[in-house]
Amino acid sequence: MIGISIESFLEAIPDGACLINSDAKIVLSNSRLTNLMGTVLGKNCYEALAGLSEECPFCPFQELSRGAADPIIGAVHRRRGHMCSVHVRHLPNVGETGLLLEIVKDLTRDEKAETVEHQDGKMTPRLIRKLSALLQFSRGLMGSAPFEEKMESVAPHVLAGLEDAADTIVWLEVDDTVFGNKTDDASVSGCSQEIRVEGVVRGHLVTSFGHERKLLAEERYFLEEAAELIGRQIEISDLWARLRQSEERYKKLASNLAKEMWSRTEALAKETGYLEGILRSSEDMIMTTDLDQRIVEFNPGSEKILGFSSEEMQGRKITELWLDAEERDRLMEEVLVTGGIRNHQTQLKTKSGGSVEISLSLSLLKDEEGRILGTVGVSKDIGKEIAITRELERLNQNYREAIHFINHEAKNSLIVMGGFLRRLLQSETEPARKEQLRIVYHHSKFLEAMSRDFLVMAELEHGEFQVRKKPIKDFYKEVIYPAMIGLKERYPESFQSYDASMGGVGAIHLMGDSALLEIVYRNLFGNALKYRYPDRRVAYGVEEHHSHYLFNVWNEGPGVPTDQVDKVFEKFYRVHNETTRDKRGTGLGLYNIRRIIEAHGGRIWCETYPGYWINFLFTLPKE
Repeated sequence: MIGISIESFLEAIPDGACLINSDAKIVLSNSRLTNLMGTVLGKNCYEALAGLSEECPFCPFQELSRGAADPIIGAVHRRRGHMCSVHVRHLPNVGETGLLLEIVKDLTRDEKAETVEHQDGKMTPRLIRKLSALLQFSRGLMGSAPFEEKMESVAPHVLAGLEDAADTIVWLEVDDTVFGNKTDDASVSGCSQEIRVEGVVRGHLVTSFGHERKLLAEERYFLEEAAELIGRQIEISDLWARLRQSEERYKKLASNLAKEMWSRTEALAKETGYLEGILRSSEDMIMTTDLDQRIVEFNPGSEKILGFSSEEMQGRKITELWLDAEERDRLMEEVLVTGGIRNHQTQLKTKSGGSVEISLSLSLLKDEEGRILGTVGVSKDIGKEIAITRELERLNQNYREAIHFINHEAKNSLIVMGGFLRRLLQSETEPARKEQLRIVYHHSKFLEAMSRDFLVMAELEHGEFQVRKKPIKDFYKEVIYPAMIGLKERYPESFQSYDASMGGVGAIHLMGDSALLEIVYRNLFGNALKYRYPDRRVAYGVEEHHSHYLFNVWNEGPGVPTDQVDKVFEKFYRVHNETTRDKRGTGLGLYNIRRIIEAHGGRIWCETYPGYWINFLFTLPKE
């Protein structure tokens, strides 16, 4: 460029041209670029030429300014409403180093619609021109511009590859989108090339001529290849879209996995802390051993009960703590076969030289893959429980002796006393004395009933209780009436002979022990009369079923709380509330009758509406 100024050099270029420094500023431009883009001098190239706020995505500006990147040749982009072909290259020897020369061709101008190439001043053959146009087209599609911008550049490139582009309109249909200026004029001629992606038609490349003419063979080849290139570009775009979707899915999956790992880590930390808390706070002894039976964990509960510290015991053989070391070895053999033992009673040594009685549960300690690591044992100090058990046995022995005394000494005396008081009541005429005698008589009958209840319970507990079943031909006469005799004297006109919901008790037949069933009814009637509301009757009845009878005793009264319904049949249990505080009882009656009913092969339960009524129901088999 010796003897030619830079300004003259730019003006000699037939298209818009400018020089850009390393700061992306336009330092010089020719008149054709000014006519095409307006005043650009002193502005950033991407702002003045592309209308962008930052560097063009297709232009490796920094590399180009150092001469470290290949020139951009024939990249097609939309520039301020014009479809342009852009050339950018490095000019290190013009003016100052680091200048870029950018040439902008306006592809929408009529005079540029026909692409002509020269070689040695002569026109190349048509096919060579079509291949050249395809090359330019391919470069445009392979650039870094957005997909929509690439599709918009198709029409100018196709027009450039046709021999006669006058009055020709080209547009592209991809899926439901049209790129270019589509015409609906059916009177003109043209052609349509299918755009296939993986064997599926995704659109058409349409060429519409303004006059009748036929496509040249070179033009048809050009359009077919152009459609093929467009299809490949769509396939690449689809692939990128799928990759982006996969990337998003993988990011989401990675995020979810991270959250899951964090959640599990937190849960594991909590669980570890929870288990450590159990070890620290448990009053029981918790010890773990390895496969050599050496102590690994020795919790504070173990320290408290045995007197040894954790530091003293870690690494020592567990058998050192056993009074019988061979017993521990035998237990270990059993655990290896069965997987664990529960509630094994034995004795361990204490630091003070004594011993403690324990209940041991021992099991194998395994890792996640099932490999045996050692054992874990939980031991409970049962010394106090054993002492209590022995004391209970002593009390039970005293209780049995008391029952024996009642059976052989007090029972006969109470019967004699009751008979004597009854005769006195029948002969006494003075009201005050008669009332006193009646009170004494009823107390004696209460003691007699209580002694019978204790005797029945004693027989139940010691296996002496037997049900002597015999045919009961008239249940009312043999069971219910005898149970009422004493009660009717205290509560005249208090019995309703049937329960309207079930039916009266007639001369039903079944197999049973009438003496024991009399105790059942005497207790149920006594409770019903004792806990009913004043001046309310007691109802009883029976309902026949295929294999059994269903009996009931009902009274209108306070009933029992619903949370105590299952407890009323327990030994010594009594309902504690305002209505029962002044009522006498042993807490054995319902316990005894439950045992009697179950011994007959039946069952008993109660239903209640607290504050209104209670109903005791039981079944007895017919045979």
